[in-house]
Amino acid sequence: ILRREPNAALRSEGIGTYFRLVKEPDSDSKRQRFEQALAHARAGEPDAAVFRYSQADFAAIPGSPWVYWITPGLRRLFMELPKLGEIAQPRVGLQTADNFRFLRFWWEVGEPQVAFGCKSHEEAQASGKRWFPYMKGGSFRRWYGNQEYVINWHADGQELKSMTPISVIRNPSFYFRRGVTWTLLSAKGFTGRISPGGFIFDVNGMTCFPPEEMVKTIIGIFNSQLCSNLLSVLNPTIAFQVGDLARLPIPTESGEQLERLVDRAISLAQADSAEDETAFDFIAPPWSATLNDTLTELFLRDDALADVEKAIDEEVYRLYGIGEADRKAIESELAEPAIEGEEEEESDYIDEEELALRWISYCVGIVMGRFQPGVAGALGRGRFSKDTAERLRALTDSDGVATLMEGHQDDLASKVWRALGIALGDEGASEVVQTAIGRGQPETMLRSYLERDFFKRHLQQYRKRPVYWLLQSPDKNFSVYIFHERATKDTLPLILGSRYLGGMINYLHERIKEIEEKMSSAQGKRKRDLEKLMDLREKMVADVEAFGRSLRRVLEMKNQRGETVGWAREADDGVILNLAPLRELMPAWKEPEKFWQALQEGEYDWSHTAMRYWPDRVLEECRKNKSYAIAHGRMDVYEAR
Repeated sequence: ILRREPNAALRSEGIGTYFRLVKEPDSDSKRQRFEQALAHARAGEPDAAVFRYSQADFAAIPGSPWVYWITPGLRRLFMELPKLGEIAQPRVGLQTADNFRFLRFWWEVGEPQVAFGCKSHEEAQASGKRWFPYMKGGSFRRWYGNQEYVINWHADGQELKSMTPISVIRNPSFYFRRGVTWTLLSAKGFTGRISPGGFIFDVNGMTCFPPEEMVKTIIGIFNSQLCSNLLSVLNPTIAFQVGDLARLPIPTESGEQLERLVDRAISLAQADSAEDETAFDFIAPPWSATLNDTLTELFLRDDALADVEKAIDEEVYRLYGIGEADRKAIESELAEPAIEGEEEEESDYIDEEELALRWISYCVGIVMGRFQPGVAGALGRGRFSKDTAERLRALTDSDGVATLMEGHQDDLASKVWRALGIALGDEGASEVVQTAIGRGQPETMLRSYLERDFFKRHLQQYRKRPVYWLLQSPDKNFSVYIFHERATKDTLPLILGSRYLGGMINYLHERIKEIEEKMSSAQGKRKRDLEKLMDLREKMVADVEAFGRSLRRVLEMKNQRGETVGWAREADDGVILNLAPLRELMPAWKEPEKFWQALQEGEYDWSHTAMRYWPDRVLEECRKNKSYAIAHGRMDVYEAR
């Protein structure tokens, strides 16, 4: 009613009475609490749920939000302190309008193809690379992380810029600069993270760029209890827009103590990243004698970070000059009970099974050639002695192909088992396999896991953009893994040849001959057993030979002109489009089939895969679409239209 009062003086001086009932769990409780508070108000008695404010009090906060419950001390912050927008205006980044085309997880193109650490547009162009780190918001995470994406920014974004106004390029002068970033939408609350420089950012990974001497202060404030409370005053939603952040009051002084604490918090968060193999700064999973000892150390690290964050809260309260009464009000506000039916926060808790599975995956990466133990600065370099690192590197497959044929020189199960033993010792290796998979003969259990369950976990871990590709015969009697960064046009012929598939077919035929010879003189039960074994071997041969025919069909694939083009990895297309032509070789995963159909329908004619199989159609698109012409290096076609 007061806000509708046409007389400005009356409106400003009018006193409103407000009842705050948000902490009551249901409607009956709210009614009872309201009746109690109303009775106290009428009797002139104090009540924590009753607030009386003049309309002019609301004008102290930018935007005049109706926040009647905050204390005078908190209102003072908005009146007296400078705003973040005056110090480091929050910025919205670009919108590609086609994330599937322009964005990749960094592991899809491979670390060597990404230009990490560029400090300017000039340095980025000089790198000659196509892919650059990209801040895209992400999950709830404080201090550091959510750095999974890269963007096609070749030639200063030429291909993307040619799509404007469909794509929107905002604040390009701030790209590659060091700053503080956050996620636009988060049901779990607001958190800030360091953007360490070298990144382009988007609308979901909004960023501010304080003066260098204030970066740590700002990120400390962003992750404090006080900041959560102040933002809830400005906009009590789960969307943290640049306009809301720009109105956030910032203290005029900083302090070395806060900077030291923030350094420690970032360092602890980076330690977690260095143990996550989907992070580009991955070193190795954690290990300390046993799984239990390792988990104990992880718990201690979590406790240490919790202590640092408490100390940061204390320091931020001090910098803002928050008194005890205001602090109690803030902490009471933040301690509101969860709404009935609201989901609990997901936990980052790692148990023994998860840790054991991470070690198996890490050793797969060593064998496949993705990780390089002992090589300074390399992905997955580990924390091993020189001798141990050399022994682990000796297990690396030279061509990024491994089979699951027992006794084969490139048997993945055997090599992973040996890698676990070298890295963790025999007892550690046995503990890892038994904890992750189950009790039994460890190498046998490991082989079964790699054949059946590892790829399912790998798909989930790498968000359906797998690093290792599992090619199998229809009934899965033959399995081979490929490390995609090492895949070339020669990889499939190699698998078809005598070293892998051809060798297995020859082996099975030899076993069939042996069975035939034994059957010629066998009788009774012995003969019946041999007949069953013969039937089994013949089915295996049929299955494996079917895989060979599928493999040949891929190698003999023709384009729309009738030219044989086969298959080769197109690194810039991303994992799933590269797998689409191999769909027949992947019975364990149906997703590539969907993308092959989309390719056939012309949905991804910007891709090199589309150009390989449908060159005339794609060239026609290049005549009409400048961005496609740039993507394929055929501006001559576009300009001649």
